Amino acid sequence: MQEAYDWEQAMETTRRSAAAASQNSEHAVAGMAKLLREIDRLSNRQSKLTDTIASLESTQAQQIAQTKALLNHAQGDNRHSWRLPALGLLAVFAVGAVFGGFIVS
Repeated sequence: MQEAYDWEQAMETTRRSAAAASQNSEHAVAGMAKLLREIDRLSNRQSKLTDTIASLESTQAQQIAQTKALLNHAQGDNRHSWRLPALGLLAVFAVGAVFGGFIVS
């Protein structure tokens, strides 16, 4: 004959298993909530950093444009005229021609 099934022990085991499963579920939900808060915090931080980088890029682009404009302006002011050296060479040629004519005659 079979021994009598201990229903009280079975119910106690079931209750403990259910309590452990419930506690594990609560821990999992709490961990997910913590993870979501951390993701939200990092997302906000990334958004702020992205905005800062965009601002720095626009500032840098403006500074580069200003620097190029100043450089072009400075180069435009420093362009040398070829008239003065050409006039000097013409004068040297004329003096040489006169000197050469003096020597030949």
